[in-house]
Amino acid sequence: MYEKLFWGGDLLDRGILTVSLAPRDNHEAQVQFALERGIPAILGILSTHRLPFPSSSFDMAHCSRCLIPWTEFGGVYLIEVHRILRPGGFWVLSGPPINYEKQWRGWDTTIEEQKTNYEKLQQLLTSMCFKLYNKKDDIAVWQKSSNESCYKQLDTPNNYPPICDDSIEQDSGWYTPLRPCVNVPDQKYKKSSLQLITKWPKRLHATPKRVASDGAFKQDDNKWKIRVSYYKKLLPVIGTDKIRNVMDMNTVYGGLAAALVEDPLWVMNVVSSYAPNTLPVVFDRGLIGTFHDWCEAFSTYPRTYDLLHVDGLFTTESHRCDMKYVLLEMDRILRPKGYAIIRESSKFVEAIATIAKGMKWDCFKAATEYNIETEKVLICRKKLWYSQQSA
Repeated sequence: MYEKLFWGGDLLDRGILTVSLAPRDNHEAQVQFALERGIPAILGILSTHRLPFPSSSFDMAHCSRCLIPWTEFGGVYLIEVHRILRPGGFWVLSGPPINYEKQWRGWDTTIEEQKTNYEKLQQLLTSMCFKLYNKKDDIAVWQKSSNESCYKQLDTPNNYPPICDDSIEQDSGWYTPLRPCVNVPDQKYKKSSLQLITKWPKRLHATPKRVASDGAFKQDDNKWKIRVSYYKKLLPVIGTDKIRNVMDMNTVYGGLAAALVEDPLWVMNVVSSYAPNTLPVVFDRGLIGTFHDWCEAFSTYPRTYDLLHVDGLFTTESHRCDMKYVLLEMDRILRPKGYAIIRESSKFVEAIATIAKGMKWDCFKAATEYNIETEKVLICRKKLWYSQQSA
Protein backbone atom coordinates (compact mmCIF):
# COMPACT_ATOMS: atom_id res chain seq x y z
CA MET A 1 0.00 0.00 0.00
CA TYR A 2 1.42 3.39 -0.95
CA GLU A 3 -0.05 6.77 -0.15
CA LYS A 4 2.47 8.63 -2.36
CA LEU A 5 0.95 7.79 -5.72
CA PHE A 6 3.72 8.65 -8.13
CA TRP A 7 6.25 6.58 -6.22
CA GLY A 8 3.92 3.68 -6.98
CA GLY A 9 4.49 4.33 -10.69
CA ASP A 10 8.24 4.16 -10.24
CA LEU A 11 7.95 0.87 -8.37
CA LEU A 12 5.61 -0.52 -11.04
CA ASP A 13 8.38 0.08 -13.59
CA ARG A 14 10.63 -2.04 -11.36
CA GLY A 15 8.18 -4.95 -11.38
CA ILE A 16 6.67 -4.19 -7.96
CA LEU A 17 2.86 -4.13 -8.00
CA THR A 18 1.37 -1.44 -5.78
CA VAL A 19 -1.97 -0.17 -4.56
CA SER A 20 -1.93 3.61 -4.28
CA LEU A 21 -4.45 4.98 -1.80
CA ALA A 22 -5.53 8.58 -1.24
CA PRO A 23 -8.67 10.53 -0.34
CA ARG A 24 -10.52 12.43 -3.03
CA ASP A 25 -10.63 15.84 -1.40
CA ASN A 26 -7.10 16.49 -0.13
CA HIS A 27 -4.82 15.28 -2.90
CA GLU A 28 -5.93 17.13 -6.04
CA ALA A 29 -7.29 14.03 -7.75
CA GLN A 30 -4.00 12.11 -7.47
CA VAL A 31 -5.90 8.83 -7.70
CA GLN A 32 -7.32 9.93 -11.04
CA PHE A 33 -3.86 11.00 -12.24
CA ALA A 34 -2.40 7.65 -11.17
CA LEU A 35 -5.05 5.68 -13.04
CA GLU A 36 -4.60 7.84 -16.13
CA ARG A 37 -0.93 6.79 -16.04
CA GLY A 38 -1.86 3.13 -15.65
CA ILE A 39 -0.92 2.93 -11.97
CA PRO A 40 -3.15 0.88 -9.61
CA ALA A 41 -5.02 3.23 -7.27
CA ILE A 42 -8.25 3.54 -5.32
CA LEU A 43 -9.93 6.24 -3.27
CA GLY A 44 -9.69 5.63 0.45
CA ILE A 45 -8.82 7.10 3.82
CA LEU A 46 -7.85 6.02 7.32
CA SER A 47 -10.78 7.20 9.39
CA THR A 48 -13.21 5.12 11.46
CA HIS A 49 -13.22 1.85 9.51
CA ARG A 50 -10.58 -0.63 8.44
CA LEU A 51 -9.10 -0.39 4.96
CA PRO A 52 -10.79 -2.83 2.51
CA PHE A 53 -7.99 -5.41 2.69
CA PRO A 54 -7.43 -8.60 4.68
CA SER A 55 -4.73 -8.96 7.32
CA SER A 56 -1.12 -9.78 6.43
CA SER A 57 -1.59 -8.65 2.81
CA PHE A 58 1.18 -6.20 1.95
CA ASP A 59 4.93 -6.72 1.90
CA MET A 60 5.50 -3.01 2.42
CA ALA A 61 3.46 0.07 3.28
CA HIS A 62 4.58 3.65 2.73
CA CYS A 63 3.37 7.09 3.68
CA SER A 64 5.12 10.31 2.65
CA ARG A 65 4.75 13.57 4.57
CA CYS A 66 1.54 12.32 6.15
CA LEU A 67 -0.77 14.49 8.20
CA ILE A 68 -2.03 11.39 10.00
CA PRO A 69 -1.84 11.56 13.83
CA TRP A 70 -0.26 8.11 14.20
CA THR A 71 0.03 8.12 18.00
CA GLU A 72 -3.40 9.57 18.75
CA PHE A 73 -6.74 7.79 19.42
CA GLY A 74 -5.07 4.74 20.93
CA GLY A 75 -2.77 4.40 17.91
CA VAL A 76 -5.62 3.00 15.78
CA TYR A 77 -4.19 4.21 12.46
CA LEU A 78 -0.80 2.64 13.06
CA ILE A 79 -2.53 -0.49 14.35
CA GLU A 80 -4.33 -0.72 11.00
CA VAL A 81 -0.98 -0.51 9.18
CA HIS A 82 0.23 -3.33 11.44
CA ARG A 83 -2.84 -5.44 10.57
CA ILE A 84 -2.48 -5.25 6.79
CA LEU A 85 1.31 -5.76 6.81
CA ARG A 86 2.63 -9.29 6.34
CA PRO A 87 4.83 -10.56 9.23
CA GLY A 88 8.35 -9.45 8.33
CA GLY A 89 6.93 -6.66 6.17
CA PHE A 90 8.24 -3.11 6.12
CA TRP A 91 6.67 0.20 7.17
CA VAL A 92 8.24 3.24 5.52
CA LEU A 93 7.53 6.76 6.76
CA SER A 94 9.10 9.90 5.31
CA GLY A 95 8.84 13.56 6.26
CA PRO A 96 7.93 14.92 9.71
CA PRO A 97 8.59 13.92 12.40
CA ILE A 98 11.42 11.63 11.17
CA ASN A 99 14.06 14.30 10.66
CA TYR A 100 12.92 16.35 13.63
CA GLU A 101 16.04 18.54 13.56
CA LYS A 102 14.69 20.19 10.39
CA GLN A 103 12.09 22.93 10.46
CA TRP A 104 9.57 21.83 7.80
CA ARG A 105 7.96 24.47 5.62
CA GLY A 106 4.21 24.63 6.20
CA TRP A 107 4.40 22.79 9.54
CA ASP A 108 3.66 24.88 12.60
CA THR A 109 5.29 22.48 15.08
CA THR A 110 8.60 23.32 16.75
CA ILE A 111 11.68 21.10 16.60
CA GLU A 112 11.09 20.11 20.25
CA GLU A 113 7.49 19.10 19.46
CA GLN A 114 8.61 17.07 16.43
CA LYS A 115 11.24 15.29 18.54
CA THR A 116 8.58 14.41 21.10
CA ASN A 117 6.29 13.14 18.31
CA TYR A 118 9.08 10.97 16.92
CA GLU A 119 9.83 9.48 20.34
CA LYS A 120 6.14 8.70 20.89
CA LEU A 121 5.97 7.13 17.42
CA GLN A 122 9.03 4.98 18.07
CA GLN A 123 7.63 3.88 21.44
CA LEU A 124 4.27 2.92 19.91
CA LEU A 125 5.89 0.95 17.08
CA THR A 126 8.09 -0.93 19.56
CA SER A 127 5.01 -1.82 21.62
CA MET A 128 3.53 -3.45 18.48
CA CYS A 129 6.60 -5.58 17.70
CA PHE A 130 8.14 -3.29 15.09
CA LYS A 131 11.91 -2.79 14.99
CA LEU A 132 13.69 0.15 13.41
CA TYR A 133 15.32 -1.32 10.31
CA ASN A 134 17.03 1.79 8.93
CA LYS A 135 16.85 5.57 9.14
CA LYS A 136 18.44 8.18 6.88
CA ASP A 137 17.65 11.86 6.56
CA ASP A 138 13.84 12.16 6.61
CA ILE A 139 13.09 8.48 5.83
CA ALA A 140 12.66 5.74 8.43
CA VAL A 141 11.97 2.05 7.84
CA TRP A 142 10.54 -0.29 10.46
CA GLN A 143 10.06 -4.05 10.13
CA LYS A 144 7.11 -5.94 11.59
CA SER A 145 8.20 -8.90 13.68
CA SER A 146 7.46 -12.44 12.54
CA ASN A 147 8.47 -13.82 15.94
CA GLU A 148 5.60 -15.23 17.98
CA SER A 149 7.47 -14.71 21.26
CA CYS A 150 7.38 -10.92 20.85
CA TYR A 151 3.58 -10.91 20.88
CA LYS A 152 3.48 -13.26 23.88
CA GLN A 153 5.48 -10.69 25.84
CA LEU A 154 2.89 -8.05 24.97
CA ASP A 155 -0.06 -10.11 26.21
CA THR A 156 -0.21 -8.48 29.65
CA PRO A 157 -3.00 -6.45 31.30
CA ASN A 158 -0.95 -3.24 31.38
CA ASN A 159 0.43 -3.36 27.83
CA TYR A 160 -0.45 -0.44 25.56
CA PRO A 161 -2.01 -0.91 23.10
CA PRO A 162 -3.61 -4.18 24.28
CA ILE A 163 -3.81 -7.43 22.34
CA CYS A 164 -7.15 -7.90 20.55
CA ASP A 165 -9.59 -10.59 21.58
CA ASP A 166 -11.18 -12.83 18.94
CA SER A 167 -14.47 -10.95 18.59
CA ILE A 168 -13.60 -9.52 15.16
CA GLU A 169 -12.10 -11.57 12.34
CA GLN A 170 -8.63 -10.30 11.42
CA ASP A 171 -9.32 -10.58 7.69
CA SER A 172 -12.57 -8.64 7.87
CA GLY A 173 -12.20 -5.39 5.92
CA TRP A 174 -15.64 -4.23 4.81
CA TYR A 175 -17.27 -1.65 7.11
CA THR A 176 -15.31 -3.10 10.02
CA PRO A 177 -14.65 -0.49 12.72
CA LEU A 178 -11.09 0.33 13.74
CA ARG A 179 -10.20 -0.88 17.23
CA PRO A 180 -7.33 0.33 19.46
CA CYS A 181 -5.85 -3.14 19.94
CA VAL A 182 -3.17 -5.18 18.18
CA ASN A 183 -4.03 -8.25 16.11
CA VAL A 184 -1.50 -11.03 16.66
CA PRO A 185 -0.61 -12.73 13.35
CA ASP A 186 -2.13 -16.21 13.11
CA GLN A 187 0.73 -18.67 13.62
CA LYS A 188 -1.24 -21.20 11.56
CA TYR A 189 -0.08 -19.19 8.54
CA LYS A 190 3.49 -18.61 9.69
CA LYS A 191 4.85 -19.65 6.28
CA SER A 192 3.06 -16.66 4.76
CA SER A 193 5.55 -14.31 6.40
CA LEU A 194 7.72 -12.25 4.08
CA GLN A 195 10.80 -14.37 4.83
CA LEU A 196 9.13 -17.75 4.25
CA ILE A 197 6.55 -17.15 1.55
CA THR A 198 7.36 -18.51 -1.92
CA LYS A 199 9.36 -15.95 -3.88
CA TRP A 200 8.15 -14.23 -7.02
CA PRO A 201 7.33 -15.38 -9.71
CA LYS A 202 6.83 -18.93 -8.32
CA ARG A 203 4.60 -17.35 -5.70
CA LEU A 204 1.98 -16.66 -8.38
CA HIS A 205 1.12 -20.32 -9.02
CA ALA A 206 2.18 -21.94 -5.71
CA THR A 207 -0.75 -22.95 -3.49
CA PRO A 208 -0.98 -20.32 -0.70
CA LYS A 209 -1.19 -21.48 2.90
CA ARG A 210 -4.44 -19.56 3.39
CA VAL A 211 -6.27 -21.38 0.59
CA ALA A 212 -9.12 -23.69 1.64
CA SER A 213 -8.37 -26.48 -0.83
CA ASP A 214 -5.18 -27.24 -2.77
CA GLY A 215 -7.13 -29.13 -5.43
CA ALA A 216 -9.66 -26.33 -5.92
CA PHE A 217 -6.86 -23.78 -6.24
CA LYS A 218 -4.97 -25.72 -8.91
CA GLN A 219 -8.17 -26.43 -10.81
CA ASP A 220 -9.04 -22.73 -10.76
CA ASP A 221 -5.52 -21.80 -11.90
CA ASN A 222 -5.67 -24.15 -14.90
CA LYS A 223 -9.22 -23.08 -15.76
CA TRP A 224 -8.21 -19.45 -16.12
CA LYS A 225 -5.27 -20.21 -18.36
CA ILE A 226 -7.72 -21.80 -20.80
CA ARG A 227 -10.30 -19.03 -20.43
CA VAL A 228 -7.82 -16.20 -20.99
CA SER A 229 -6.46 -17.91 -24.10
CA TYR A 230 -10.04 -18.03 -25.40
CA TYR A 231 -10.76 -14.41 -24.42
CA LYS A 232 -7.78 -13.26 -26.46
CA LYS A 233 -9.29 -14.89 -29.53
CA LEU A 234 -12.61 -13.12 -28.92
CA LEU A 235 -10.94 -9.82 -28.04
CA PRO A 236 -7.46 -9.59 -29.64
CA VAL A 237 -6.84 -6.16 -28.10
CA ILE A 238 -6.01 -7.92 -24.79
CA GLY A 239 -2.24 -8.01 -24.45
CA THR A 240 -1.68 -4.86 -26.51
CA ASP A 241 -0.90 -1.33 -25.29
CA LYS A 242 -4.62 -0.47 -25.64
CA ILE A 243 -5.48 -2.24 -22.38
CA ARG A 244 -3.74 -1.23 -19.13
CA ASN A 245 -6.22 -0.90 -16.23
CA VAL A 246 -8.28 -4.08 -15.80
CA MET A 247 -10.81 -5.05 -13.14
CA ASP A 248 -11.99 -8.57 -12.33
CA MET A 249 -15.24 -7.61 -10.63
CA ASN A 250 -15.88 -10.84 -8.70
CA THR A 251 -12.77 -12.95 -8.55
CA VAL A 252 -12.17 -16.01 -6.41
CA TYR A 253 -8.41 -16.62 -6.34
CA GLY A 254 -7.27 -14.01 -8.87
CA GLY A 255 -7.05 -16.55 -11.68
CA LEU A 256 -7.70 -14.03 -14.46
CA ALA A 257 -4.93 -11.75 -13.20
CA ALA A 258 -2.49 -14.65 -12.86
CA ALA A 259 -3.17 -15.77 -16.43
CA LEU A 260 -2.58 -12.21 -17.71
CA VAL A 261 0.60 -11.55 -15.72
CA GLU A 262 2.88 -11.56 -18.77
CA ASP A 263 0.81 -8.90 -20.53
CA PRO A 264 1.46 -5.13 -20.13
CA LEU A 265 -1.47 -4.56 -17.77
CA TRP A 266 -2.53 -4.85 -14.15
CA VAL A 267 -5.72 -6.29 -12.65
CA MET A 268 -7.70 -5.04 -9.67
CA ASN A 269 -9.19 -8.19 -8.13
CA VAL A 270 -12.50 -7.51 -6.40
CA VAL A 271 -13.93 -10.01 -3.92
CA SER A 272 -17.58 -9.52 -3.03
CA SER A 273 -18.19 -8.65 0.60
CA TYR A 274 -20.99 -11.26 0.51
CA ALA A 275 -18.85 -14.04 -1.00
CA PRO A 276 -16.40 -16.36 0.80
CA ASN A 277 -13.35 -14.34 1.82
CA THR A 278 -10.69 -15.45 -0.67
CA LEU A 279 -8.93 -12.07 -0.89
CA PRO A 280 -6.05 -13.21 1.39
CA VAL A 281 -5.23 -15.84 -1.26
CA VAL A 282 -5.10 -13.14 -3.94
CA PHE A 283 -2.51 -11.18 -1.95
CA ASP A 284 -0.51 -14.29 -1.06
CA ARG A 285 -0.11 -14.87 -4.81
CA GLY A 286 1.53 -11.45 -5.15
CA LEU A 287 -1.56 -9.86 -6.73
CA ILE A 288 -3.68 -6.92 -5.54
CA GLY A 289 -7.35 -6.52 -4.77
CA THR A 290 -10.05 -5.12 -2.53
CA PHE A 291 -13.39 -5.98 -0.94
CA HIS A 292 -16.53 -4.44 -2.43
CA ASP A 293 -20.31 -4.70 -2.45
CA TRP A 294 -21.60 -4.06 -5.98
CA CYS A 295 -24.85 -2.70 -4.61
CA GLU A 296 -22.69 0.39 -3.93
CA ALA A 297 -20.46 2.59 -6.10
CA PHE A 298 -16.82 1.52 -6.45
CA SER A 299 -14.17 3.81 -4.93
CA THR A 300 -12.72 5.23 -8.12
CA TYR A 301 -13.20 8.16 -10.47
CA PRO A 302 -15.32 7.87 -13.65
CA ARG A 303 -13.70 6.53 -16.82
CA THR A 304 -10.70 4.90 -15.13
CA TYR A 305 -10.72 1.27 -16.37
CA ASP A 306 -9.97 -0.04 -19.85
CA LEU A 307 -11.46 -3.52 -19.36
CA LEU A 308 -14.01 -4.93 -16.92
CA HIS A 309 -14.50 -8.66 -16.43
CA VAL A 310 -17.60 -10.21 -14.86
CA ASP A 311 -17.99 -13.91 -14.14
CA GLY A 312 -21.33 -14.92 -12.64
CA LEU A 313 -21.80 -11.74 -10.59
CA PHE A 314 -25.39 -11.16 -11.73
CA THR A 315 -26.30 -14.81 -11.28
CA THR A 316 -25.12 -14.87 -7.66
CA GLU A 317 -26.13 -11.37 -6.50
CA SER A 318 -29.09 -10.26 -8.62
CA HIS A 319 -31.37 -10.98 -5.64
CA ARG A 320 -29.65 -8.11 -3.78
CA CYS A 321 -28.88 -5.59 -6.53
CA ASP A 322 -30.90 -4.44 -9.51
CA MET A 323 -28.89 -5.47 -12.54
CA LYS A 324 -29.30 -2.18 -14.39
CA TYR A 325 -27.71 -0.21 -11.55
CA VAL A 326 -24.64 -2.47 -11.52
CA LEU A 327 -24.34 -2.03 -15.30
CA LEU A 328 -24.67 1.75 -14.93
CA GLU A 329 -21.82 1.68 -12.39
CA MET A 330 -19.78 -0.34 -14.86
CA ASP A 331 -20.53 2.31 -17.50
CA ARG A 332 -19.38 5.02 -15.08
CA ILE A 333 -15.95 3.52 -14.38
CA LEU A 334 -15.30 2.23 -17.92
CA ARG A 335 -13.40 4.50 -20.29
CA PRO A 336 -15.06 5.48 -23.59
CA LYS A 337 -14.10 2.79 -26.11
CA GLY A 338 -13.27 0.49 -23.19
CA TYR A 339 -14.38 -3.15 -23.11
CA ALA A 340 -16.42 -5.45 -20.89
CA ILE A 341 -16.33 -9.25 -20.85
CA ILE A 342 -19.48 -10.56 -19.19
CA ARG A 343 -19.75 -14.29 -18.53
CA GLU A 344 -23.18 -15.31 -17.26
CA SER A 345 -26.00 -17.78 -17.67
CA SER A 346 -27.78 -17.56 -21.02
CA LYS A 347 -30.83 -15.97 -19.37
CA PHE A 348 -28.85 -13.14 -17.83
CA VAL A 349 -26.77 -12.52 -20.97
CA GLU A 350 -29.93 -11.78 -22.95
CA ALA A 351 -31.19 -9.32 -20.32
CA ILE A 352 -27.75 -7.67 -19.99
CA ALA A 353 -27.47 -7.27 -23.76
CA THR A 354 -30.80 -5.39 -23.80
CA ILE A 355 -29.69 -2.96 -21.08
CA ALA A 356 -26.24 -2.56 -22.69
CA LYS A 357 -27.91 -1.50 -25.93
CA GLY A 358 -29.75 1.21 -24.01
CA MET A 359 -26.39 2.43 -22.67
CA LYS A 360 -25.13 2.62 -26.27
CA TRP A 361 -22.67 -0.25 -25.87
CA ASP A 362 -21.80 -2.34 -28.91
CA CYS A 363 -22.04 -6.02 -27.93
CA PHE A 364 -21.84 -9.46 -29.45
CA LYS A 365 -22.60 -12.83 -27.89
CA ALA A 366 -20.25 -15.81 -28.08
CA ALA A 367 -20.20 -19.37 -26.83
CA THR A 368 -17.90 -20.34 -23.97
CA GLU A 369 -14.61 -22.11 -24.70
CA TYR A 370 -16.32 -25.48 -24.15
CA ASN A 371 -19.57 -24.40 -25.82
CA ILE A 372 -21.67 -24.90 -22.71
CA GLU A 373 -25.32 -24.29 -23.62
CA THR A 374 -26.35 -22.81 -20.29
CA GLU A 375 -23.58 -20.18 -20.26
CA LYS A 376 -22.61 -17.42 -22.70
CA VAL A 377 -19.95 -14.74 -23.05
CA LEU A 378 -20.97 -11.20 -23.92
CA ILE A 379 -18.25 -8.91 -25.32
CA CYS A 380 -19.14 -5.22 -25.20
CA ARG A 381 -17.48 -1.94 -26.09
CA LYS A 382 -18.50 1.41 -24.67
CA LYS A 383 -19.06 4.02 -27.37
CA LEU A 384 -17.75 7.55 -27.34
CA TRP A 385 -20.95 9.45 -28.01
CA TYR A 386 -22.57 12.85 -27.54
CA SER A 387 -26.19 13.72 -26.97
CA GLN A 388 -28.01 15.70 -29.67
CA GLN A 389 -28.63 18.46 -27.16
CA SER A 390 -24.91 18.93 -26.36
CA ALA A 391 -24.00 18.65 -30.06
